[in-house]
Amino acid sequence: MGKRDISQREPQGRWRECRRRGCVTIAIEHFETWDETLNPYVEAQTRALVEGIRLLEVYVTAPLGLYSDIKMMRESLGALGVADAADLSRAEGARRRQIYAELADDRASLALDAIGAIRAAVVSLASAKGGGYSPIDEGFERRARMVLDRAERKLGADIRAVRARKLRGVYVIVDPEATRGRAVTEVARQALEGGAKVVQLRDKVSDKGPMAETARLLKSICEEYGALFVMNDHADIALVSDADVLHVGQTDMRIEDARRVLTPRQMIGNSNGSVEEAMRARVAEVDYVAVGAIYPTVTMGKSGRKALGPKTVAQVKEAVKRPVVAIGGIDRSNIGEVVGAGADSVCVVSAITFADDPKAATEELVRLYDESV
Repeated sequence: MGKRDISQREPQGRWRECRRRGCVTIAIEHFETWDETLNPYVEAQTRALVEGIRLLEVYVTAPLGLYSDIKMMRESLGALGVADAADLSRAEGARRRQIYAELADDRASLALDAIGAIRAAVVSLASAKGGGYSPIDEGFERRARMVLDRAERKLGADIRAVRARKLRGVYVIVDPEATRGRAVTEVARQALEGGAKVVQLRDKVSDKGPMAETARLLKSICEEYGALFVMNDHADIALVSDADVLHVGQTDMRIEDARRVLTPRQMIGNSNGSVEEAMRARVAEVDYVAVGAIYPTVTMGKSGRKALGPKTVAQVKEAVKRPVVAIGGIDRSNIGEVVGAGADSVCVVSAITFADDPKAATEELVRLYDESV
């Protein structure tokens, strides 16, 4: 449709006219002319942006400062001219909150998905600046990016805290150098059949291609049993295999850098040889801490480490307030002692992966764990 001069028209009249047409309203005071038919793509992206922000307002109510910033992000769209971003009436606000509350049981996950949709809408609208009226400017882009990053960190931490509750029971590490020549997938499946709740792939010998394929297989197997899959060391393999957890050591990739590689839902755990190391890990916001070696061991490169003993488990548990995984020299003779000291999960290698019957060995350890909880 042709453009016409609207420079003398009263602003509120323009709002009402567009509302009657049912379009997303864009302020036009700074334009001399106005295309009466808003670009459908811009309109759709603007609606997605506004509704995504409104959903976040319902789901992210704490901390108060973050909630306020999300609300201000919507209000700034109103200041830029998006009438649909205006505050709702009390009745309509209550209706929206009820509707959004019924969308999902896992609100944090839905809100995290909404952040992705909001980001996509912002990018689309920013790229449309050259053709048609975009309701956002560079200032809004910058502020939105900062607020969404904070919201994503908060929601990701909430999701991971819930998922970390699954770090219980027997946790087995499968390593191609520690399975007596058997496939790691075979040993892992037997351990899961025996009741293991967590499986970690540790592989210091394979190339990345075969390692990624093994990781994907193990992730699939773990899903069959409702268990967590952990990838050791390699953040890229953890990402492509959709591992539940990346585990890093003291000299591996920094936790902060690993977090930049992984999705917000993926957990990070790390190895610690003292209470002090575990406390530093807490500051770096790991989702669980592994402590060891608890007893003397010759596997996993820990033969030269001084045994920490179960008392260190209790000290770390008190200091860190995160799920604690005990590792190193744990077998049927001492698992009860470690669980009694406060370990949420006990990590076992040779007692399962070197056993003639990994399933039976796991079943016995699971029984002893359950008796000690």
